[in-house]
Amino acid sequence: MILAHTEAVGGRIIMEDDENDTRRKNQMKTSIGIAFVVLLIASVASAGQFGPPEPTADTGKFSVGMGYWLDRSEMRVDHDTLTAKSRQLYLQGDYTFIKDWEAYGRLGGASLKLDNDGADFRDRMRGYGTLGLKGVAYRYQNFAVGPFVESSLYRDHKDSIDGNNVKVKDQWDLNLGVSAQYKIPVGSCDLTVYGGPFAYWNRSTLDVTGLASEDAREKNNIGGFLGVKVPIVKQKMFLTAECQFKDKIGTGVSISYTF
Repeated sequence: MILAHTEAVGGRIIMEDDENDTRRKNQMKTSIGIAFVVLLIASVASAGQFGPPEPTADTGKFSVGMGYWLDRSEMRVDHDTLTAKSRQLYLQGDYTFIKDWEAYGRLGGASLKLDNDGADFRDRMRGYGTLGLKGVAYRYQNFAVGPFVESSLYRDHKDSIDGNNVKVKDQWDLNLGVSAQYKIPVGSCDLTVYGGPFAYWNRSTLDVTGLASEDAREKNNIGGFLGVKVPIVKQKMFLTAECQFKDKIGTGVSISYTF
């Protein structure tokens, strides 16, 4: 009877272990599926990612990273609409100055293409910089939410169209929003899915030497974003993919390392 009871208990333990393994595998498949969808969107599509509200590094520590961003938007110049496209490469540094709050900066290069009824403006990568602040205002178990703000300044872009020298100068943008995240346990690590609404402003001056100078601004001011942050090496290195939905879709990926 004792052996029979032991065998029954052992059988239940084995069955429970099998069920736990199956549950963990299903969670991992779901998490990988979410990450794949976001990365797929990013492969076919502001100045970088907003990210989840929770800092990458612990309090009093730094993280560093690098990223690629493809920004697409529509700009208004007088009564005309221009389609703008910018490819951006950047380095980023983050510092968690108090619990759950971080300040960050980016330095990189941004190209620019403007299209207006076939009259294309193109320029190579020029320098730009970004400063931002974000953090967690509320947390409950695996859920967290908080605000963010960031602003970027860009160097002037230049091109020649039909013999006229054209310059895009005094370009800057500002983004304000709320980011909500949810952590999905995957083995010993957490996959973070995040997103939220944001408002944005983009200003610049389009100058045609000797002819005209017009202010350019965004066509719309409200958008949304969705992203996923995946641990690559335990809780030290992360891959982040994000989509931003404005009048056009902007997407990008980045990799970061925390000390």
